[in-house]
Amino acid sequence: MFNKLISEGHPACLPVIQGRGLPLLFRAWKPGDTLDTGVWGIQEPQPSAPALDPDVLLVPLLAFDARGYRLGYGGGFYDRTLAGLRLRKHVVAVGLAFDEQRVDDVPHTAYDQRLDWVLTPSGPIPTQAG
Repeated sequence: MFNKLISEGHPACLPVIQGRGLPLLFRAWKPGDTLDTGVWGIQEPQPSAPALDPDVLLVPLLAFDARGYRLGYGGGFYDRTLAGLRLRKHVVAVGLAFDEQRVDDVPHTAYDQRLDWVLTPSGPIPTQAG
């Protein structure tokens, strides 16, 4: 599906970690583009790739609940990024998870950004935020 979207002219981008306490930057990417090794060994588009603001953001997580709250990996990168993007435009946040990662309640603060959907192997789950 991802390759089909790209072949139809939809731009794709990958996250770039700019630094602790900062939102993610997204740079254009397509299959076959050379990637650099960034923070924590994560592959990132090269600095020459144009920056983009995504309309749909695929978000990693450790756990999620029906209200759209997620437990991330502790850096706050996606919460800061979603907050900034949502000030500028409509963005759909989709968590990527296994069914077993669903929990009854994810503790959260006012800072935490909610997911609109969670995509699991058994299918898409709309959240109460979406």
